[in-house]
Amino acid sequence: MQELLANLAVAAATVATLFFLVPQIAKLVRTGDSAGVSATWPAIGFISNIGWFVYFVHEALWASLLAPLGAATGYAVTLWALARTGRPLGASYLRGIVFGSVLVATTAVAGWTALGVALGLSFGVMMVPSLWTAYRTANPSGISPGTWWLGVAEAGLWGFYGWHHSDAGIITFAVTALLGSVGMLARYAAVGQRAHGDSSAV
Repeated sequence: MQELLANLAVAAATVATLFFLVPQIAKLVRTGDSAGVSATWPAIGFISNIGWFVYFVHEALWASLLAPLGAATGYAVTLWALARTGRPLGASYLRGIVFGSVLVATTAVAGWTALGVALGLSFGVMMVPSLWTAYRTANPSGISPGTWWLGVAEAGLWGFYGWHHSDAGIITFAVTALLGSVGMLARYAAVGQRAHGDSSAV
């Protein structure tokens, strides 16, 4: 029974992951407003999901493979949507490359379990510039709350799947994803549609 629930959880988690970025991409394209949206977030997200794909292959977690491929595609499209708003992306690309180098070095030095934990923490790394940008922007009107509600659902589903497989990396991801998503929703709820001011971005 628990195996069935885990398989259902990973199927639902995959759907949530595939659609996670759709509200944010749609809002960027529709409004051209990127206030409060970090460009470093999708750059690191793209790299980390390539890492997740490699990790899942190594761990033979075949049911999980579609999620990182879809997420990597979504983050690439998010970068494209941000570029359409006029946001410079060079520094964000560089941060993504540096993060990828850290993941490769972690695997080479400490092994695959360490890579899994590093990938789990990667959502936290991604969330630092996201939260920094959102909380420094007086009116983070470019944020899509739909994306972060999906993030909450995604975190819960992946958390159950990781717990079932006793996978420290997936569990770490679930915790950081939940905390980051709640943080973004809290910021949007507090000032997203009321305050006005600068749009500092990372």
